[in-house]
Amino acid sequence: MTSDGLAADLDALSVSTAPMRQRMVNQGVWRPVAPDISGVVRWLVGIQAQEFPYALWSVAQRMSTFAGSVDLLKAFDDGVLLRTHVLRPTWHFALPDDIRWMLRLTAPKLRRLMAYYSRQHGLDEAELARSRNLLADAVADGRHRTRRELADHLQAAGVETAGMRLGFLLMHAEFDEVLISGAMRGKQQTYAAFDERVPPGPDLSEDEALAELARRFVISRTPVTAKDLAGWASLTLAQARRGLAAIESECEISELDGMTMWSVPGSPSSGSVNQRPGPVVDLVQGYDELVMSYFESRRLLAPTGVLPVADYASHLHAVLLDGRLVGHWRHQLSRDGAVIEVQLRRPLLDDEPAALLDAVGRYGIYLGVPTTVAEPVLL
Repeated sequence: MTSDGLAADLDALSVSTAPMRQRMVNQGVWRPVAPDISGVVRWLVGIQAQEFPYALWSVAQRMSTFAGSVDLLKAFDDGVLLRTHVLRPTWHFALPDDIRWMLRLTAPKLRRLMAYYSRQHGLDEAELARSRNLLADAVADGRHRTRRELADHLQAAGVETAGMRLGFLLMHAEFDEVLISGAMRGKQQTYAAFDERVPPGPDLSEDEALAELARRFVISRTPVTAKDLAGWASLTLAQARRGLAAIESECEISELDGMTMWSVPGSPSSGSVNQRPGPVVDLVQGYDELVMSYFESRRLLAPTGVLPVADYASHLHAVLLDGRLVGHWRHQLSRDGAVIEVQLRRPLLDDEPAALLDAVGRYGIYLGVPTTVAEPVLL
């Protein structure tokens, strides 16, 4: 296991902040991991993506070459990256080459997680099989269908789609390798035939898939715990430990704050990470992999007692200062550009306001519109 070019530019730090700095480097926010979109998605394996526009930003900010929102949307339409329910019962971006083997590993657990809701909505095997055939017919011959069009197709055949039932039917069709994301139609998402956009193979055994997922998780997210991997990928803890055991010879194992951490040899460590010059502010989406990859060790992102993504629905996204959570943000778009609204947990000091302006500038370049920041509000 290697991490060429990742050991880097930051100062010796205390144990409490070094792991987040390691993650900022390893995940590609402080040092790009690839020049292209597919390279970033391959590195991270899966990127949580229910907040679609912001999730595209998560990809762009990890690239070594510029990609704006228009470039990301085109790549999505072209199927360079796909969006489906894999890893956990929520949307993720993944590469076409990775989706089939990952889904076959995680779908059994995802079905169990959805079983209660399926029973509530009368989705027994007969009903799921019927809807599966109807949905396959609806997207046959290269047709990309909106959610409304698929609902109409099911309704015409007598399958009820009211309320949340449609969403569960579509999710099961994704688990069954019938549906996958299609090209955007204006601002509407579409679904396409799974086999049209996802190539065959590789046909991995469960043990091979667990080892592959564990290896790529540790490489891209160092340092991590077994519970982090289990939560991130909807695995049992036993499965996560099996995957990590298969790659143990490739890893370094250490203890931190009562947790057993798995790392890549040669990654930035608590005693060798050097600080970038001056404070660094990053605007990441609330479901960024810096937040969602870590279930047991997520507390390293924020001071004790502070949730990484707080209950601020209007300002869901995370303001990171030197890799640590200091507040939340959102954008407001208008004809004239974008305004970034920020809520902070403490005032910004010295050079920190300038670092925030730098982060806003980077986001504005990505959006391709004039972008300013409103006066921050203290929480």
